Amino acid sequence: MQMNVDLPQKFEQQLQESVVKVVSDTVETLSRNSKYGEYMDKSQCSAYLNISRSTFDKWLRNYDVPYTLIGGTYRFKRSEIDKFMLSKQK
Repeated sequence: MQMNVDLPQKFEQQLQESVVKVVSDTVETLSRNSKYGEYMDKSQCSAYLNISRSTFDKWLRNYDVPYTLIGGTYRFKRSEIDKFMLSKQK
């Protein structure tokens, strides 16, 4: 079912600008994070978080950083690391 709605020109223009901004911001965010894969090792994850490897190792010992351990190798899912960082915001 298709509906056609006539909107005031000013509102239609504002709506279009808002949509373009959201899409542009999303593309920028995705391209900024694209050098990091969905799963990262310790070095990649510490670089992603912009902290030293030793700081990241301390975080692993002292906080509930989400990870998967496969054959002694740590793997960190980028989306889970993002959620972890959001949970630490004050």
